[in-house]
Amino acid sequence: MDIKVGEKDGVTVIEISGNLDGNSAPQLQERVLPMIDELCCLVLDLSQCKYISSAGLRVLLMIAKTASSKDKHCALSGLCDEVKDVMEMTGFSGFFKSYDDIKSACKALKKGGGK
Repeated sequence: MDIKVGEKDGVTVIEISGNLDGNSAPQLQERVLPMIDELCCLVLDLSQCKYISSAGLRVLLMIAKTASSKDKHCALSGLCDEVKDVMEMTGFSGFFKSYDDIKSACKALKKGGGK
């Protein structure tokens, strides 16, 4: 898994590529959780993530709950069909606002969406 951190229109964008599984989930957790205090909005771009395991879901949920507890906005973008299906089947889609692309997610978060 590769993690790239950037910014678009004042929103922090974290691009995740590769598989988000038991081997890579701790890396995402260690990289993102400490950042949450310093940002106002966060988009997790999963357009290059083709597989997510229960460990990956757990880290995404942890990120969302941490952001929410600190009154920060968080959203997902670019879910492929496989990841979207896993999110829906497990009920995790209810914890996140999800957008087709980074631009749409950033626009919504800047308007106060994403919680």
